[in-house]
Amino acid sequence: MQINLQPLVICAKTISDAWFQIIYHILERGYLQPIQKGSFEKEQIRYQFPSLAVFIERPWEDMVPEIPPHLGIPSPTNMEYIQDYFAEYLMNPELAPNETYRYSSRIHYPMPKGGTQLERVIQMLKETPFTNQAVIEIGTPEDHDICYGKDGKLDPPCLRIIDFKVIPAEEKLILTVSVYFRSWDLWAGFPTNLGGIELLKQYVAMEAELENGPMYAYSAGAHIYGYQLDLVKTRISKK
Repeated sequence: MQINLQPLVICAKTISDAWFQIIYHILERGYLQPIQKGSFEKEQIRYQFPSLAVFIERPWEDMVPEIPPHLGIPSPTNMEYIQDYFAEYLMNPELAPNETYRYSSRIHYPMPKGGTQLERVIQMLKETPFTNQAVIEIGTPEDHDICYGKDGKLDPPCLRIIDFKVIPAEEKLILTVSVYFRSWDLWAGFPTNLGGIELLKQYVAMEAELENGPMYAYSAGAHIYGYQLDLVKTRISKK
Protein backbone atom coordinates (compact mmCIF):
# COMPACT_ATOMS: atom_id res chain seq x y z
CA MET A 1 0.00 0.00 0.00
CA GLN A 2 1.27 3.47 -0.92
CA ILE A 3 1.60 5.69 2.17
CA ASN A 4 1.76 9.48 1.87
CA LEU A 5 4.68 10.45 4.09
CA GLN A 6 4.11 14.20 3.82
CA PRO A 7 2.79 15.89 6.98
CA LEU A 8 -0.84 16.90 7.20
CA VAL A 9 -0.82 20.66 7.85
CA ILE A 10 -4.01 22.15 9.27
CA CYS A 11 -4.75 25.88 9.58
CA ALA A 12 -7.94 26.42 11.57
CA LYS A 13 -9.90 29.15 13.30
CA THR A 14 -10.89 27.12 16.37
CA ILE A 15 -10.21 23.80 18.09
CA SER A 16 -13.52 22.46 16.80
CA ASP A 17 -12.62 23.51 13.25
CA ALA A 18 -9.19 21.86 13.49
CA TRP A 19 -10.70 18.64 14.91
CA PHE A 20 -13.15 18.29 12.01
CA GLN A 21 -10.51 18.98 9.36
CA ILE A 22 -8.22 16.36 10.89
CA ILE A 23 -10.74 13.54 11.19
CA TYR A 24 -11.97 14.35 7.68
CA HIS A 25 -8.51 13.45 6.34
CA ILE A 26 -7.63 10.50 8.59
CA LEU A 27 -9.06 7.79 6.33
CA GLU A 28 -7.41 9.05 3.13
CA ARG A 29 -4.11 10.17 4.66
CA GLY A 30 -3.66 7.74 7.56
CA TYR A 31 -2.10 4.29 7.51
CA LEU A 32 -3.09 1.17 9.43
CA GLN A 33 -0.87 0.23 12.34
CA PRO A 34 -1.12 -2.66 14.82
CA ILE A 35 -0.70 -1.61 18.46
CA GLN A 36 2.35 -3.39 19.86
CA LYS A 37 2.79 -1.22 22.98
CA GLY A 38 0.61 1.12 25.01
CA SER A 39 -3.14 1.59 25.21
CA PHE A 40 -5.18 -1.29 23.73
CA GLU A 41 -2.00 -3.30 23.20
CA LYS A 42 -2.68 -6.24 20.84
CA GLU A 43 -6.41 -5.46 21.08
CA GLN A 44 -6.93 -2.63 18.58
CA ILE A 45 -5.47 -1.07 15.46
CA ARG A 46 -4.73 2.58 14.75
CA TYR A 47 -5.33 4.76 11.71
CA GLN A 48 -2.34 7.08 12.09
CA PHE A 49 -0.85 10.11 10.33
CA PRO A 50 2.90 9.99 9.60
CA SER A 51 3.06 13.60 10.84
CA LEU A 52 0.59 16.29 11.87
CA ALA A 53 1.07 20.05 12.29
CA VAL A 54 -1.80 22.28 13.44
CA PHE A 55 -2.21 26.06 13.71
CA ILE A 56 -5.27 27.37 15.58
CA GLU A 57 -5.88 31.10 15.32
CA ARG A 58 -8.53 31.54 18.04
CA PRO A 59 -8.38 28.50 20.34
CA TRP A 60 -10.44 30.21 23.05
CA GLU A 61 -13.52 30.07 20.83
CA ASP A 62 -15.58 26.96 20.03
CA MET A 63 -13.50 24.32 21.82
CA VAL A 64 -16.17 21.58 21.76
CA PRO A 65 -16.58 19.72 18.43
CA GLU A 66 -20.00 20.19 16.87
CA ILE A 67 -21.98 17.04 16.17
CA PRO A 68 -25.22 17.60 14.19
CA PRO A 69 -28.10 16.15 16.25
CA HIS A 70 -29.44 14.04 13.38
CA LEU A 71 -26.24 11.94 13.38
CA GLY A 72 -27.16 10.46 16.75
CA ILE A 73 -23.62 10.34 18.19
CA PRO A 74 -22.26 12.28 21.18
CA SER A 75 -19.59 14.94 21.02
CA PRO A 76 -16.24 13.54 22.19
CA THR A 77 -16.07 16.16 24.95
CA ASN A 78 -17.91 19.06 26.57
CA MET A 79 -16.93 22.30 28.26
CA GLU A 80 -17.41 20.92 31.77
CA TYR A 81 -15.04 18.04 31.02
CA ILE A 82 -12.46 20.42 29.51
CA GLN A 83 -12.60 22.61 32.62
CA ASP A 84 -12.23 19.57 34.90
CA TYR A 85 -9.29 18.38 32.79
CA PHE A 86 -7.62 21.77 33.21
CA ALA A 87 -8.27 21.90 36.96
CA GLU A 88 -7.32 18.33 37.79
CA TYR A 89 -4.88 17.15 35.15
CA LEU A 90 -3.02 20.36 34.38
CA MET A 91 -3.23 22.33 37.64
CA ASN A 92 -3.55 19.79 40.48
CA PRO A 93 -0.21 18.00 41.03
CA GLU A 94 -1.49 15.65 43.76
CA LEU A 95 -1.35 12.05 42.57
CA ALA A 96 -4.04 9.48 43.21
CA PRO A 97 -2.90 6.23 44.88
CA ASN A 98 -2.71 4.36 41.55
CA GLU A 99 -0.99 7.15 39.57
CA THR A 100 2.74 7.30 38.83
CA TYR A 101 2.42 10.74 37.21
CA ARG A 102 0.00 13.18 35.68
CA TYR A 103 0.76 16.15 33.46
CA SER A 104 0.19 18.50 36.40
CA SER A 105 2.78 16.71 38.55
CA ARG A 106 5.33 17.62 35.87
CA ILE A 107 3.95 21.10 35.13
CA HIS A 108 4.15 21.98 38.84
CA TYR A 109 7.35 20.05 39.49
CA PRO A 110 9.37 21.73 42.31
CA MET A 111 12.57 23.33 41.02
CA PRO A 112 15.95 22.98 42.81
CA LYS A 113 16.18 26.76 43.34
CA GLY A 114 12.60 27.19 44.49
CA GLY A 115 9.20 27.51 42.88
CA THR A 116 7.65 25.17 40.36
CA GLN A 117 8.33 24.65 36.68
CA LEU A 118 5.20 26.65 35.79
CA GLU A 119 6.10 29.47 38.19
CA ARG A 120 9.59 29.66 36.70
CA VAL A 121 8.18 29.93 33.18
CA ILE A 122 5.75 32.69 34.19
CA GLN A 123 8.60 34.59 35.87
CA MET A 124 10.72 34.34 32.70
CA LEU A 125 7.86 35.58 30.54
CA LYS A 126 7.29 38.57 32.83
CA GLU A 127 10.96 39.56 33.08
CA THR A 128 12.24 38.53 29.61
CA PRO A 129 9.19 38.02 27.38
CA PHE A 130 11.23 37.30 24.24
CA THR A 131 13.02 34.34 25.80
CA ASN A 132 13.22 30.99 24.03
CA GLN A 133 13.55 29.22 27.39
CA ALA A 134 9.95 29.33 28.65
CA VAL A 135 9.51 25.61 28.18
CA ILE A 136 7.70 23.12 30.42
CA GLU A 137 9.08 19.61 30.12
CA ILE A 138 6.50 16.89 30.64
CA GLY A 139 8.57 13.94 29.45
CA THR A 140 11.76 12.66 31.15
CA PRO A 141 14.20 9.88 30.20
CA GLU A 142 13.11 7.87 33.26
CA ASP A 143 9.57 7.59 31.87
CA HIS A 144 10.59 4.50 29.92
CA ASP A 145 10.96 2.67 33.25
CA ILE A 146 8.65 4.35 35.76
CA CYS A 147 5.42 5.41 34.03
CA TYR A 148 2.79 2.71 34.33
CA GLY A 149 -0.83 3.13 33.31
CA LYS A 150 -3.87 1.85 35.17
CA ASP A 151 -3.62 -1.41 33.22
CA GLY A 152 -0.16 -2.03 34.70
CA LYS A 153 1.64 -1.50 31.38
CA LEU A 154 4.31 1.05 30.64
CA ASP A 155 2.71 4.19 29.22
CA PRO A 156 4.99 7.26 29.17
CA PRO A 157 3.29 10.67 28.91
CA CYS A 158 1.76 11.35 25.51
CA LEU A 159 2.27 15.10 25.93
CA ARG A 160 6.02 15.75 26.00
CA ILE A 161 6.54 19.51 25.93
CA ILE A 162 4.68 22.81 26.36
CA ASP A 163 6.59 25.72 24.81
CA PHE A 164 5.48 29.31 25.41
CA LYS A 165 6.60 32.10 23.09
CA VAL A 166 5.84 35.84 23.04
CA ILE A 167 5.47 37.51 19.66
CA PRO A 168 5.32 41.33 19.22
CA ALA A 169 2.37 42.26 17.01
CA GLU A 170 0.34 45.45 16.63
CA GLU A 171 2.03 47.04 19.66
CA LYS A 172 1.02 44.07 21.80
CA LEU A 173 2.94 41.19 23.31
CA ILE A 174 1.05 38.08 22.22
CA LEU A 175 1.52 34.78 24.04
CA THR A 176 1.51 31.60 21.93
CA VAL A 177 1.92 27.99 22.94
CA SER A 178 3.34 25.02 21.03
CA VAL A 179 2.81 21.44 22.18
CA TYR A 180 4.12 18.07 21.03
CA PHE A 181 2.40 14.74 21.58
CA ARG A 182 4.31 11.51 20.98
CA SER A 183 0.96 9.71 20.63
CA TRP A 184 -2.44 11.39 20.31
CA ASP A 185 -6.02 10.12 20.28
CA LEU A 186 -7.57 12.47 17.73
CA TRP A 187 -11.23 11.62 18.30
CA ALA A 188 -11.49 12.03 22.07
CA GLY A 189 -8.14 13.36 23.25
CA PHE A 190 -7.47 16.18 20.77
CA PRO A 191 -10.31 18.58 21.75
CA THR A 192 -10.02 17.95 25.50
CA ASN A 193 -6.22 18.20 25.53
CA LEU A 194 -6.11 21.42 23.51
CA GLY A 195 -9.07 22.92 25.35
CA GLY A 196 -7.30 22.35 28.67
CA ILE A 197 -3.98 23.65 27.32
CA GLU A 198 -5.79 26.75 26.03
CA LEU A 199 -7.09 27.39 29.57
CA LEU A 200 -3.53 26.95 30.84
CA LYS A 201 -2.31 29.46 28.25
CA GLN A 202 -4.96 31.93 29.36
CA TYR A 203 -3.78 31.52 32.96
CA VAL A 204 -0.14 32.09 31.99
CA ALA A 205 -1.08 35.13 29.86
CA MET A 206 -2.99 36.65 32.78
CA GLU A 207 -0.18 35.99 35.28
CA ALA A 208 2.52 37.33 32.92
CA GLU A 209 0.36 40.28 31.77
CA LEU A 210 0.42 39.26 28.11
CA GLU A 211 -2.15 39.17 25.33
CA ASN A 212 -3.59 35.71 24.72
CA GLY A 213 -2.77 34.39 21.24
CA PRO A 214 -2.84 31.38 18.91
CA MET A 215 -1.79 27.79 19.41
CA TYR A 216 0.46 25.34 17.55
CA ALA A 217 0.35 21.57 17.96
CA TYR A 218 2.45 18.75 16.52
CA SER A 219 2.51 14.96 16.60
CA ALA A 220 4.15 12.07 14.79
CA GLY A 221 1.71 9.63 16.39
CA ALA A 222 -1.71 11.24 15.89
CA HIS A 223 -4.36 8.58 15.35
CA ILE A 224 -7.85 7.20 15.80
CA TYR A 225 -8.49 3.70 17.14
CA GLY A 226 -10.30 1.02 15.23
CA TYR A 227 -13.29 1.15 17.57
CA GLN A 228 -13.71 4.86 16.72
CA LEU A 229 -13.87 4.23 12.97
CA ASP A 230 -17.67 4.12 12.72
CA LEU A 231 -17.94 7.34 14.75
CA VAL A 232 -15.54 9.08 12.37
CA LYS A 233 -17.36 7.81 9.29
CA THR A 234 -20.67 8.96 10.73
CA ARG A 235 -19.37 12.44 11.52
CA ILE A 236 -17.81 13.01 8.12
CA SER A 237 -20.68 11.20 6.35
CA LYS A 238 -18.53 8.61 4.62
CA LYS A 239 -19.49 4.98 4.10
